[in-house]
Amino acid sequence: MSDPTNRSPREPWTDYAKQSAEERDQLFAKKFQQAKEHGEQDYALALTAAVANYEMVLELQADARHNRDIADKAGTGHDDAGSWQPN
Repeated sequence: MSDPTNRSPREPWTDYAKQSAEERDQLFAKKFQQAKEHGEQDYALALTAAVANYEMVLELQADARHNRDIADKAGTGHDDAGSWQPN
């Protein structure tokens, strides 16, 4: 069995962990807006859940890299995407 102390959360997209908080925030906003413009509700819900969960896991692990603001934006985005009506 793997050592749980070496486990880390899955990044929402490649190199997410290497990006600054500002870069994460900007790219998240861009990806979410593109999903909204194209009516890709499923992608928007998956994106927001992935970002929020990643940030929350870092927070629970007391990892200083976590960003509560991005997690909160992802939560708000998830609520927003859940209310979209199909065209």
